[in-house]
Amino acid sequence: MSKQNQNPLSGHFRAPKLYTQLPSQGRYYTDDIVEMPDNGELPVFPMTAKDELIMRNPDALLNGEAVTTVVASCVPNVKQSTKLMSNDVDALLLAIQGATYGDDITIKAACPKCSKEAEGVISADDTLSAMSMLEESYTFDAGDLQFSVRPFTYETTIKAGVAQFQSTRSLQAMADMPDDADKLKVFNDSFVKMAAINFDIIVDSIQSISVPGKEEPIVVTERSHILDFMNNCESSIGKSVEEKISDISNVGIAKESQFMCEECEESFMAGVAFDPVNFSTAS
Repeated sequence: MSKQNQNPLSGHFRAPKLYTQLPSQGRYYTDDIVEMPDNGELPVFPMTAKDELIMRNPDALLNGEAVTTVVASCVPNVKQSTKLMSNDVDALLLAIQGATYGDDITIKAACPKCSKEAEGVISADDTLSAMSMLEESYTFDAGDLQFSVRPFTYETTIKAGVAQFQSTRSLQAMADMPDDADKLKVFNDSFVKMAAINFDIIVDSIQSISVPGKEEPIVVTERSHILDFMNNCESSIGKSVEEKISDISNVGIAKESQFMCEECEESFMAGVAFDPVNFSTAS
């Protein structure tokens, strides 16, 4: 570009404010999903004014477009954010908040003693530095079967979130129905739909099931076979898979923090969600 055509403001364009690793360390990705630097640390840019606007759009937040757009804008090494493990998305959302609003992030929780809202402050840098890392693979035994599972993706998180929203909206509409039979049908339909979504998440997280063979194990990876098995196995096996996936989902940034209630001086631990809904009030 000639000096004549060069934007005189280009020297003031945003630059990376921090660098972060991913809980997965890029183990699950090809270069078309994430381009991992040699040192494993991704540059994170602060949000633009346009990014902040999309983070305030309820529809974009619900369908995942807000997060995927902002991650693409602020973490250009990520090429397909829906394919990221949800653990990685959580870490990147915190990193984007830190890059945009500064290291001190305000968090809120309801006091269990007096129910008043308590506020706390965490360091984005310290939280990212202290995060735990995902293992290369996760296996566990259930009877004579061996399961290999993996974290679920952000695409799965979006699917579950949309289903939850639709279910909540149906249940809210149910209150205006005069017929109790209609209310019961809406309630049952919502329950069945959410159960089906949760079941799909479990099945999609199973990479393989190994069955004892005469000489060596038979490794089943065909999804239709795994789905058929999960539809017909004992509930204890499904519960074991669900518990393992739940444990894996907690790997990464800490999901709890210490709070002190100013109203009643109660000290308590509470869950923390670095939710994109709260981005505009993060500073």
